[in-house]
Amino acid sequence: MSKNSKKTFWPYGIVLSIIACVIACVATIIISLDYPVEMDNIYFQNKQKVDQNINEILASQKEFDDKFGIKLLNDEIKINALNEIKISIKNKTQNSKITSYKAMMTRPETNAFNVELNATLTDGFLTTKFNPSLIGRWQFMLQLQDENATGYYRFELFANE
Repeated sequence: MSKNSKKTFWPYGIVLSIIACVIACVATIIISLDYPVEMDNIYFQNKQKVDQNINEILASQKEFDDKFGIKLLNDEIKINALNEIKISIKNKTQNSKITSYKAMMTRPETNAFNVELNATLTDGFLTTKFNPSLIGRWQFMLQLQDENATGYYRFELFANE
């Protein structure tokens, strides 16, 4: 046997690897078109505003956390029942008070089930009612404001029968 008659297959391997990478990229794009990116709206704003103002948002969050202690008092809810969700708001300073708030319930994987909640703030407790229709994870998102700072919170709740 001569040296020239020996077959080498490594050039075919390189070409097949490149083709496989191109096919994988195309498949990834096709699959991702069926699964749209959902907005994560923990800051109750769109992504562009959050990206532009993230330093101010984080500084305001730190200032708010220095003034208030926030704690979820119940983390399980029942489906097809009106559940009370209660948040404890402890004032760490004497002269601070909550001036406005927003509450929303959502599913972590989609915005299709977002529900704006009516909440009431009395005696250091923020309470609202929610009737989940699906078993599983829910997120209670909260925006609290005082005179100078804003705090954003996300609490995990689990709905079962």
